[in-house]
Amino acid sequence: MTAQNDASAEHGLNPPVPPVDDSNPTGRYHSSAAERVQQDVSAGDALAPAAESADAESPAEKAAPSERFAWMKDTRQWGVRAPVTAHGLTVDAINIGIYGEIPDESREMTRMPRGSFATPGLPRLDNYSVNRKEELWSENAAWLYEEAIQRRWIAMQDIAWDALPTLLLDFELAWCQLCTELGHHAIAETDTIGQWLHRMNYAYIEPKMFLATEEFDAARHHEVMRHRALCNGGALGVESAGMVSRRMLETRAGWPETSVALYLARGVLTLLLYRFGAHYAANPVDRKIFSLCLQDKARHLAYGQGMLKYSVAVQGADFATSLRRILGSIEKDMAGELKDAVLWEALAIIAGGSVSGMKSGMAAVHKLRGDYVRQYVARLRYVGIGKRDDALHPDLAAALAGG
Repeated sequence: MTAQNDASAEHGLNPPVPPVDDSNPTGRYHSSAAERVQQDVSAGDALAPAAESADAESPAEKAAPSERFAWMKDTRQWGVRAPVTAHGLTVDAINIGIYGEIPDESREMTRMPRGSFATPGLPRLDNYSVNRKEELWSENAAWLYEEAIQRRWIAMQDIAWDALPTLLLDFELAWCQLCTELGHHAIAETDTIGQWLHRMNYAYIEPKMFLATEEFDAARHHEVMRHRALCNGGALGVESAGMVSRRMLETRAGWPETSVALYLARGVLTLLLYRFGAHYAANPVDRKIFSLCLQDKARHLAYGQGMLKYSVAVQGADFATSLRRILGSIEKDMAGELKDAVLWEALAIIAGGSVSGMKSGMAAVHKLRGDYVRQYVARLRYVGIGKRDDALHPDLAAALAGG
């Protein structure tokens, strides 16, 4: 033995041994940890030191990785090499082999990453209630996540706040009221997603990742709308009644049921308000603010519609019928918000360019309300829920006819 080994032996220590790669790149491994549990091998027996002698095998020979580093064999698939695409190493690119197998249902109630090796005996978490693929899955979630992180923007730095021109008092107050309304939409969206994200099983990591970006987008939208209301000599306006927001936040039936309110009842209106703001912006700064929010919101609706379409397709006609029944009460809230004089008068001032131009601006407001109901119905049909015009709440039907 070397002097170093003699010193280690004297103190009862084994010298450090570099790991030896004995892996099989094409194999699917079994778990040495699980084997020890199943065979009921006692820790004392497993860790009993072997007798040393002058002519014993070298440490590297007598301590293979499977003995010294048992966890090295605790993997389900080795030899995976994800292809780097023209867009880089994407989320979809690494979904190969067992790592791309999306279960219809997951009963793994820990935070185990999909495809990793489960540690026996870990206590389960009781907060997972979304455990089936049809409850949250959308085929576009992975690339929507990629788009979200590539198109991120920073309200503090990417908006030229010092370039906002001074506006007439009434005109500025109308813009502040619109920003107040949209800030309310954004913070309610943040709260809604936050209530559900931690309930979603880790087997469906792609929707979870995307929804994390949506939550961040919503927080940024709240930030930029609050900044816009306060940076140009204005003020925050009147609080929205927010009945549809309450519907989003108080739904307990499930994520698809919540999503009907979040993406179709509320999201469609939010999208149209951002489009309205971008179209009627009186300066490049406002146009950029609303255009950036608009591209984010379009991405959010793309996930929501994709998820609902998949959910309805898997769960069938009875599920679609149950969602239509839920929509009956949601439409009452939508109808109430269509009568909100504060928002619609502010929009009429913006479209008309001033208080004196409100009369001409109201034509744009009537069109916006009609477009809201029209798109709401069209998107319901797209996802498979279906909704006849003559089955709409009377006030929604009236808005549709007036648009």
